[in-house]
Amino acid sequence: MDKLRWGILSTARINRRIIPALKASRRNQLTAVASRSLENARQFARQWDIPRSYGSYDVLLEDSSIDVIYIPLPNHLHVEWTLRALQAGKHVLCEKPIALSPEDVNLIQNAAGQKKLVVMEAFMYRHHPQTIKVREIIASGELGEIHLMHGCFSFLLDRPDDVRWVPEYGGGSLWDLGCYPVSYCRMIMGTPPTEVCGWQMLSASGVDLVFAGTLRYSGGTLAQISSSFAVQTYTGFEIHGSHASLLIPTPFNPQGKSHIILQRQGQKHQFEFKVKDLYLGEIENMADAILDGIPPRIDLQESKQNITTLKALYTSAGQNTAIRLSSE
Repeated sequence: MDKLRWGILSTARINRRIIPALKASRRNQLTAVASRSLENARQFARQWDIPRSYGSYDVLLEDSSIDVIYIPLPNHLHVEWTLRALQAGKHVLCEKPIALSPEDVNLIQNAAGQKKLVVMEAFMYRHHPQTIKVREIIASGELGEIHLMHGCFSFLLDRPDDVRWVPEYGGGSLWDLGCYPVSYCRMIMGTPPTEVCGWQMLSASGVDLVFAGTLRYSGGTLAQISSSFAVQTYTGFEIHGSHASLLIPTPFNPQGKSHIILQRQGQKHQFEFKVKDLYLGEIENMADAILDGIPPRIDLQESKQNITTLKALYTSAGQNTAIRLSSE
């Protein structure tokens, strides 16, 4: 096999981002789309020039010609359809968060291991050259000992019928946006935090409209993260060490031209990046993992640790107390 054939479950809005990446990829091709309505699937397939369309997710999973399933469904459906795809013998790229509990990630890990299939959580920023450069700078020790990190991701969610307002669907700004700075912190530190403390402002529907949290790591490093559906779009991440600081204005969605700033003793050095397609990297990484056996940049153990952290932050906010995490 030299090219992977992909199927997409649903005609979700985010497909507009992933489809151009699939079409631009050398070793991946978009083969089919499924919707709960056959007419919707057919219309979407015509719009995006997709060869096959199905009026049922299950029917798509039965298509033996499909190698990989992309799951952009609402959060509460991620585990169910990831497990169904694995049972059908398909590799899976699932949108974040891949699950709403660490126990559910265990189920996915076990199923993927038994079937010898690749499952990856779709944090597209992890595959961008900007992020890879950040990791190189951290690994070089140029920042010295990292003492403090700040990460934020917010935008104004003004659609009243959006599923992210529904608590039962895994709604809320921390699950949708705050997962990014939590993931970024885990990437930098290489381990999950040992203790977290969270605060939230609830929306009328009961999900967190605004969330702020503090994470403490072994060795004393502190991180502050925030997310919100109530303010204009704003992102940023800062890493402050004993020797230098690294400032990342667009850490999670670095489209087109982007840059990072290394700051030491009043001197600034700017690294610039230009990427045509933000989502192409994760598509190519799936091909590397499936076709070449290269470990994916985001493995399920890391995904489980991040979801454990997110759950602990929610627990902390609900109980108004700090939560210690196990060393697992």
